[in-house]
Amino acid sequence: MPSVAIAPAAPVVGAAASKLAALRVTLARLEAKYPPRPQVAPKPAPAPVSPAAVAATAALARAHSAFFDARAAKYALRDAYDSRPGRFAKLRASVLRCREAQAAYAAAAAAYHASPAGAALRAARAKYPGF
Repeated sequence: MPSVAIAPAAPVVGAAASKLAALRVTLARLEAKYPPRPQVAPKPAPAPVSPAAVAATAALARAHSAFFDARAAKYALRDAYDSRPGRFAKLRASVLRCREAQAAYAAAAAAYHASPAGAALRAARAKYPGF
């Protein structure tokens, strides 16, 4: 007995043939009534992101986070009135850490604005004044 895979396809006869013919007529009528839509040109791929811009943005975010944490620690010491010795040394150290973090943030901001991401930001601000 021959395998089903190699057997020739059975011809379409009877009710199946008439249904197939009606389907083809309907399909032809619909194709005539609704022409195919024009092909839309694909959008160009976005420009690749510069690794320098990514690094500058990440460094700015880390510096901003460190500055925020140092400032919060400094302000938290305002409410802590210790009577123990060394309270002014803690406050002084906190102020110095905050100043160092602020200087690091300023350096990271300068590096960011010198990077391609900073140039893109300046271009966006020039194009959209409220940006």
